[in-house]
Amino acid sequence: MKKQNVLGICLAVVFLLGFMACSFNVLAAEKSPEQKAEQKADRKGLEQGLEDSLGMPVLKGDLWQKMTHDSKVAFVWGFGHVVSIEYYMMEKFPELKRDSYVSKVVEGMANTPMNEVVDRVTRHYDMHPDQIEMPVTSVLWDTMIKPNIKTGIAGRPLDKKP
Repeated sequence: MKKQNVLGICLAVVFLLGFMACSFNVLAAEKSPEQKAEQKADRKGLEQGLEDSLGMPVLKGDLWQKMTHDSKVAFVWGFGHVVSIEYYMMEKFPELKRDSYVSKVVEGMANTPMNEVVDRVTRHYDMHPDQIEMPVTSVLWDTMIKPNIKTGIAGRPLDKKP
């Protein structure tokens, strides 16, 4: 039963990474209020589509703040395994290499201990209670990955503003 739960979590993270990667703000151009509202609506639609396809909600701050430390570490561990597997596959099969979300996670979070990841996500929600509805993967992107990478996904310029 535990293997099924772990496998389910890993699959959920794979789908989450695939769907969420396209929703991150990686363009350098300043967005108009209309574009920002449209992006927010797109993100909500993406999250709902993910929830519908997986039959489970996207992990956001409200649930994160209620989880035990061990549960948070398990989520980060699963996230890390998915990233590691895809990165390994890109190394083994060069035709799979691309400037993807996974390669940016590896670049931006290299050698970051799991407990530090957990602490930084928790601290983010503590310091920004107005962002409690923000997915955990978005917090990871905005606070730990984006500040440590040179270019965005697919070589796009980064908007370094939060």
